[in-house]
Amino acid sequence: MATDAAIDRMKSELSRVFEKTRADLDRIEILAAGLAAFSAPIPNYEPRFQHVRRLTLSAHELTSD
Repeated sequence: MATDAAIDRMKSELSRVFEKTRADLDRIEILAAGLAAFSAPIPNYEPRFQHVRRLTLSAHELTSD
């Protein structure tokens, strides 16, 4: 009778460990996909319109006076 209880306990413990491992592997897969997405270079992007007026380079230059 005690061996049946020990076997059932071992089965439930193994099941719990496998479920935890499966959850950890899912989390690793999600993190790896996110890392792969963020490690890719940013594609060229040029907005169709400007929210603010573009300033010329001379507006930022300091004079040498």
